[in-house]
Amino acid sequence: MNSLFSEIFGCYYKVITEMVNNSPLSVDEIRNIINENSFAESCFHLLPKLETLPFIEKRDGKYYSLLENKIKMPITNIEKSWLKAISQDPRFELFAVDYDKSKLDDIEPLYEQEQFKYYDKYSDGDDFDNYYYQKHFRKINAALENSTPIKIVYQNPKGRITVNHYIPIKFEFSPKDDKFRFFVARIRNGKLIDYVCLNMGRILDVRNSNETYKGKLNLEPHLEKFDCEDPVVVEVYNDRNAIERFMVEFSTYRKNSEFDDNTQTCTTKIYYRKTDEIEVLIKLLSFGPTLKVLGPERFLKLFKYRIKKQYEMIKG
Repeated sequence: MNSLFSEIFGCYYKVITEMVNNSPLSVDEIRNIINENSFAESCFHLLPKLETLPFIEKRDGKYYSLLENKIKMPITNIEKSWLKAISQDPRFELFAVDYDKSKLDDIEPLYEQEQFKYYDKYSDGDDFDNYYYQKHFRKINAALENSTPIKIVYQNPKGRITVNHYIPIKFEFSPKDDKFRFFVARIRNGKLIDYVCLNMGRILDVRNSNETYKGKLNLEPHLEKFDCEDPVVVEVYNDRNAIERFMVEFSTYRKNSEFDDNTQTCTTKIYYRKTDEIEVLIKLLSFGPTLKVLGPERFLKLFKYRIKKQYEMIKG
């Protein structure tokens, strides 16, 4: 278990684990498990061997597990090392529930947080270690998972305090701002009032709500109102794995892409919100000469200005 790769984490072991933990199963149910977790030809190899396994018994056309307990996959040292590394991220506590860090005291982290250097990021990010911030985040996250209304006491940028009932829809994290925000549906007397975006750092309290709402929520048409009129059009060159890195970096953005086999380039239209423009700009700049901005003209001028500014800073 000390090696990086182990066969017990392979697809065949996963198939057997699913079979044992969900038995009894019919042949068709087993075939579905194999198809979902293995290869196209795996049924041909695995099905004939089922009756030879000492811990599986066939009765009345179904396969039963003879094991008293379900199979639990062990955690490798490399997984423990990875858990130790991500547990040092200040945002980890927001999602971890009943997590005992002391169990990893003797584990060396896979990497240290100090190894990462962030540029073009504001220094007034959210206080992720704050007890009340974590408490509010977890309450909102629980309400999001269960689609239940909550009452939020909120202080806007001008200092005004409001109390409203909301149904959380989704979280967003801005690497540039180093802050969480989340979209909610504001409800009153069982009716949808509007959709709102709130900043986690401005929440004063989160309480239970006696409001109810049985209608459907559709946030996307509301978000489209905040999109820039013209998408950014970029051309990405197939150099240094740039296209793949670009797709990963902008995976959360709505976009249209076309790949030219002759030139080995990818032309993409990126749709983004006006409030995210600087963040998009910074992401595009990070690709250097492997990417070219084609338009619109307003964004292109902003892009050139930023490059000129960086050159003047380096030149001194």
